Amino acid sequence: MAPSPPLTEQETQLIEAYQRILNDPFEDKYEDRWQDEPFDRAIEEFKTRALEIGFAEPLDLLKQFRVESYEAVRQQHKQGPALCFRPGWKSDLLGQLVDPIALVAKCHYVSGPKFTGEGRVIVLDFWALWCAPCVQAGPELSDLADEFEGRISVVGINNESIFGETKPGDVDQLNEFLDDNREGFRYTIYIDDDEGHAKETVYNPGGYRGIPCVILLVDGIVTYVGSPQENFRLVLEQTLAFLEAQDLREE
Repeated sequence: MAPSPPLTEQETQLIEAYQRILNDPFEDKYEDRWQDEPFDRAIEEFKTRALEIGFAEPLDLLKQFRVESYEAVRQQHKQGPALCFRPGWKSDLLGQLVDPIALVAKCHYVSGPKFTGEGRVIVLDFWALWCAPCVQAGPELSDLADEFEGRISVVGINNESIFGETKPGDVDQLNEFLDDNREGFRYTIYIDDDEGHAKETVYNPGGYRGIPCVILLVDGIVTYVGSPQENFRLVLEQTLAFLEAQDLREE
């Protein structure tokens, strides 16, 4: 498939207008905070701005970005984001015990240092090739693995059907990607088994409906579930500092 051509200046202006007028002001106005009237006014404001830019039918362009209609946008805003993306969300998996050795025993080893289960701190990274933020996070997780070598183990678990019906993984496709991106994915990589064992027993119970998703284990106990690109580094540093202080007290 040929890559999409870059957006023109006018198209970029339209996308920016959509974000500024119809998206950003309503991101936190879901459920009982929703009011139709401000959104109705925003639709008219956006249509006027679209005409100024040169688009009589702005939805013709926006449909390329899954914006099907103004009513669809309204309903999406009214419903709001998934619970896991709302302030104050906590995973039901926190405090639960996960056996990382048993988990990876069900998966297929692909690349990087083989996971032996040694160490108190394990970072599980659920990801997929089609996920651009996952590919972006790979080098960042590799850097963490290098920086805290000997103190943490980073274990990537690839599942290309993590959001839908489970399908067998494609080891050859994953290996081809890793051959081209070996420097960016230096940590341990497994691929979920054909039944999606890791997805069904750890990722789904975690409740975080996005990838990349990291799950931090300390002595097998889940202490963090969420994005590796938000405050995860701070959480990891605090965890390691706490364990180091604990070890000093016990000496």
